Amino acid sequence: MEEQEKKELDLVDIIRIIFYYIRKIACKIGDFSVWLLRFFFQVKWILTVAIVCGILFSLYKSMNPLYCGKTEIRVNVYDAYFYRDLTNTLDLYMLDEDKSSLIQALDLTPKEANSLLSIDSYFFINKNYKYSGAIKVDYPNEFESIKSDTNDIRLNDRLLLTVISKDPAIYAKLPGKIKNFYENNVVVSEENAIRMRHIDEKMGMINTEIQLLDSLRKKEYFKKETASQAKLDQTILLSEKERRLYHDDILGLEYAIQGLQWEKEIKSDGVRFMSPFRVDPIPVNNLRKSSIKYVPAFFILGCFIALGWKFRKKIYQFLSEKESDE
Repeated sequence: MEEQEKKELDLVDIIRIIFYYIRKIACKIGDFSVWLLRFFFQVKWILTVAIVCGILFSLYKSMNPLYCGKTEIRVNVYDAYFYRDLTNTLDLYMLDEDKSSLIQALDLTPKEANSLLSIDSYFFINKNYKYSGAIKVDYPNEFESIKSDTNDIRLNDRLLLTVISKDPAIYAKLPGKIKNFYENNVVVSEENAIRMRHIDEKMGMINTEIQLLDSLRKKEYFKKETASQAKLDQTILLSEKERRLYHDDILGLEYAIQGLQWEKEIKSDGVRFMSPFRVDPIPVNNLRKSSIKYVPAFFILGCFIALGWKFRKKIYQFLSEKESDE
């Protein structure tokens, strides 16, 4: 009985201690909030100037609008990783302002090259592919951190390209320019030539098979039997069955020929652009987006300046003591 009462007392003490520290933390948060409000009020002019500077800087950044265009490419040779590496090469040219290399790579004029600021590529992910999940773009590149035992897979036959440019008119030319850059790569051109040659060889082999089956069917059709009428009737039934098998085989091979012809016509290049660039008419650096980005940054900078101003005497005294000690 005494042990049970002792346990109950211990539990009450633990609960009392927990509530004590919760109340203490709440009081500290309340005191800090009051101090913060007083601090903001005392340095309101510094913070106002910082916010105004942030708005003015946002206006400055939005004066030269930047546009974003997106398109999807399908890969017929190699995989999406290979084309992402090629795309990163173009992005390095733009970030390093290596305009001569960019002009040579995409066959651009100097004005067109100066208008391009960046090009990025993103993988597509099939979410929960075992259950026909949705296909989404991996914008934050989160797939690398996903465990391998999930049902998400990265699609290796497509990429999303995004280009930032000062001139929205250049997007009409970019698909052809970028496609030529991909296909001028020696590895891509040689591999695609081998792929097309293999398609032609397969079509030739299938055509030969079709001709052979057709000749066998005609031979069976015109074959003359010398057996009796009973045997003749039985042979006719067997011949009809064999002719039907020949017919099904020929139809299957012709269907395979059509598939190869479709691949040769539609997928004749190493990479295929699924559509022109879709350009967002709203600039990526419009005033609203720039304000969301820069005004908080200037506000935080103003807070640091205000803190330095508020405690300037203590900072000066601290630095003076350091100098005297030395």
